[in-house]
Amino acid sequence: MTTILQGIGWFLFKVYEFFENLGAPGAYALALVVFTVLVKTVLYPLSYMGKKSMMRTTALQGRMRRLEAQYGKNRQKYQEEVAKLYAEENINPMSGCLWSLLPLPILMGLYSIIRRPMLYMLRIPADAVQKALEAAGSAINTRSAYAEIELAGKLANADVFNKVSAAIPEYADRLQPINFNLFGIDLGHTPKLAFWKSFDELGVWCAIGLFLIPLVVTAFNFLYTRYSMKSNQALTNPETVKKNKKEVGASSTERSSNMMMWMMPLMYLWFGYSMPAGMCIYMLVNALVQMGQDALSVRLMRKSFQEMMAEQERKEQEAKEKQAAHKAEIAARRAAEQAEAKNSKGKKGKKKPARKPANTNGRIGIRAYALGRDYDPDRYGGVTAYHDPQELIDEQAVEEALKSKRRRKADAVEKALAEAEEQGDLDSVIALEEQQAALEAAEEEAAEAEALVETVAEETEAADLNEKDAEEESEKPTENA
Repeated sequence: MTTILQGIGWFLFKVYEFFENLGAPGAYALALVVFTVLVKTVLYPLSYMGKKSMMRTTALQGRMRRLEAQYGKNRQKYQEEVAKLYAEENINPMSGCLWSLLPLPILMGLYSIIRRPMLYMLRIPADAVQKALEAAGSAINTRSAYAEIELAGKLANADVFNKVSAAIPEYADRLQPINFNLFGIDLGHTPKLAFWKSFDELGVWCAIGLFLIPLVVTAFNFLYTRYSMKSNQALTNPETVKKNKKEVGASSTERSSNMMMWMMPLMYLWFGYSMPAGMCIYMLVNALVQMGQDALSVRLMRKSFQEMMAEQERKEQEAKEKQAAHKAEIAARRAAEQAEAKNSKGKKGKKKPARKPANTNGRIGIRAYALGRDYDPDRYGGVTAYHDPQELIDEQAVEEALKSKRRRKADAVEKALAEAEEQGDLDSVIALEEQQAALEAAEEEAAEAEALVETVAEETEAADLNEKDAEEESEKPTENA
């Protein structure tokens, strides 16, 4: 890693020397500008691919809003449908974000180069740099994290240069002062919020200039994030976007983008007041170049994106028509069922058992925990009391528990069926209706079995009474005799 950073530092130093020999003001800042522009140019193909992926995701926003409005209450179903949509369109939602993470390692590498110019720009080994810092003595603050920046600037002082040269004679030919000045502002210093405290050390204009640089960088990065969102919207049909938002509201992706629009500039503001001002030059130029690249990307992909949007609108319209057809079919099924029930009303048949209301307090009985949607937070405290295994089983309690279980399941299916009808999910409606019919059949069988048990019990009781009466009749003659 040190070799790579020294290679980048060597390039920066050569560019700096070129501008310094030309007598250009702010040679150090110009070297950072050239470095930033070259990096952005090299990475532009990846940036373009990421932008294109983001545009494809943007084209799906209308369909994603529909899915969120349709399955918003069921987040698991919504996530499944979104994943299905991405798979159908062959889109990786993360690919649009990966390219935006590439500048971060570059940012951290450049920070290391700026923080340690003696090691990476002048290519002096770390042990020799430590000797140079010790030789400089009180001329610099050796405890500072940016002591090498201070030393690189102080090499312009003949006394400091002679001391350092004597300390590391084998690297004396590499020693060269670096001018961090840009219009009277020393880019080697770190901006401070309490800038007035640095008036005596840096001078009034330098302290104020350092304070303003992070604010300017933050403002330009905010403008860039705004412009990036506007460039995405520039490819879409504004009327379509307004219509979709009015119908179903903003999607979760758009809300996340709006949040990032505020968070990213604030992050740059924190960087600005935590790092040397040279980093601010990189962040400022990076934002400006990125704005230009976004404008170029929009121009290159406008036509293909409009075609993509038209295709997505056609698919969205087909999805809406399909959903409407499903709802109409569901309504027709319900009307047919109601008509059949009306026609069969009055015909003789077995009376279905009345369904009791669901137990909203959860399972209470021999089961120690509740099931389904009727969750009872106190279920673990209401455990079944201990019973001797030798005792007879309370069959009535067991039957009540089974009835409660069937009622809970039936209520859950009925609720899911209502949601599926509202969403127009025909497949789910058919499956839930079959499940509901099976539960009703099970309920009828249980009722028949219960009725049969009661009938057998009544017949057994009647037989016992008849037998008792017969015994009493047979005993009467004996008594008379």
